[in-house]
Amino acid sequence: MKVVATYSKPEEAYLTASLLEASGIEVAIWDDNTVALYWLYSNAIGGVKVAVCEEDYEQAREILDLPPLDPGILKCPHCGSARVHVRELGLLTAILIFITGPLLPIRSRKADCLDCKKSFELKAADGQIKGDQP
Repeated sequence: MKVVATYSKPEEAYLTASLLEASGIEVAIWDDNTVALYWLYSNAIGGVKVAVCEEDYEQAREILDLPPLDPGILKCPHCGSARVHVRELGLLTAILIFITGPLLPIRSRKADCLDCKKSFELKAADGQIKGDQP
């Protein structure tokens, strides 16, 4: 068996293993239990390793080097790009939620397109996207 990829988290290794197994390649995962129990050991032991048979190594590398088919579910309404970043909860908003609890409703979030640099609002209730004016 030959190591084809290493990851710092077991979940990432399991995703890679499922991708390779779906392509018909036999996979072994090493050190996943150690990292799951003692996550600080991940760097010390070289992370969680995904190994394949030596005759399948080149095919596995080709599969792992392929670009993802769908880079994202969310698309920019302005340019159609999938390179969209959803804004995280700000510190002030998080503090207000902590203090007031469920009394402060948060109904929408903003997202920014990394290509056209425009922002748009995400409506959580009805799933509609409303674009902001630049």
